[in-house]
Amino acid sequence: MSNQPNISRVELGIHYGTSFTIITEHCDKTVKSYKLEGKKVENERTAPNQKLGFSGELLVVDSVFSGSGRDQDHDFASNVVAQFFDQTDISYRLIKTASKSSVVELATSLEQAKDYIVLFLSGDTSISEFINSLPAAHANISILPFPMGTGNAWASSLNLSDPATIFSQFIRQELSYHDFPLYRATFDNGQSIKFFIILSLGFHANLLHLCEEEVYQQMGVERFRIASQRILEDYELQCHISISETLHGSYSYFALINTTHLEPTYLPSPDSDPLKSQLHVLAYESSLEKSDFQKKLMKGYQNSRHSDISGIGTVYTPLPSSFVVKVSDDPSQKQKFEICCDGQLLNLLELNETHNIPSSIQIETCTEPSLKILHSLK
Repeated sequence: MSNQPNISRVELGIHYGTSFTIITEHCDKTVKSYKLEGKKVENERTAPNQKLGFSGELLVVDSVFSGSGRDQDHDFASNVVAQFFDQTDISYRLIKTASKSSVVELATSLEQAKDYIVLFLSGDTSISEFINSLPAAHANISILPFPMGTGNAWASSLNLSDPATIFSQFIRQELSYHDFPLYRATFDNGQSIKFFIILSLGFHANLLHLCEEEVYQQMGVERFRIASQRILEDYELQCHISISETLHGSYSYFALINTTHLEPTYLPSPDSDPLKSQLHVLAYESSLEKSDFQKKLMKGYQNSRHSDISGIGTVYTPLPSSFVVKVSDDPSQKQKFEICCDGQLLNLLELNETHNIPSSIQIETCTEPSLKILHSLK
């Protein structure tokens, strides 16, 4: 017996005598289609016409290969956002991005003197690529993330879960603005990268690197489970990492985290506040039995805000605004130097021109570019 589709409706309000509704069709928890419905109001004079106004140029960035990709029915940007703006005479630009280069091109083309509101229909990586390509002097950009990627850590941590609801909140001006917390990681060769979700070594970084292999790219979301098993069985998860006055030892998992969530239902850092410039370090010692390590990893699916995750073999603590991470492993073990920074994959050995060990990463809060984030946290 086939599963029956589930239809949800989200109101956008009445504009120019038309009542707008977003209709989303789900099947088996998967979105099948988005559609914008507009119905003329019979008595336009008594209809509460809502005024629309935005303080900046509207940019709609649709990363077409993010998540499960886009088809004609599943194209939220074209079927909903663009149609609504067209029918209400709101000026906007729709940018379909299919590569990092198109995101970089957009970021470098923005005028520093203008205000922008950027709606990102993407995963976390596109936002990271955009921010890292902006000139430091930009100070007039607000970003609204729609969870259209695979993990969607940023949107999930900001209580932004359903594209239709997010767009309705945006149109009704129900979202709040807040300073966008950013951090800078500077490597041994002077190269730096800005991040706002996670910088990891060990298991998490190894997993993201491994999933880039072609054999896993064909598997969809299932690739993470299969790749995880390979790492647990084949990798030596013993990364020797230190942060002065905070930790020093051998770790299977090491992450500097700004957000509560890494996925919509996975909350590994319950004390994090995504709106506060305060990183937490979460590390699991490599002395843990494999079964205990797996239990700690899976606990993120049971955690809620401010859950107590302390315990033997766990380091979890807030960090100062500036500190140095040192990695002191054998350079022949390249996997121990793999890092993941908001979806961008690097290797510390390639960022260390002198090849001196330990490799170091200088971490500090970053105030440029000065951005705003839209969110629905209370």
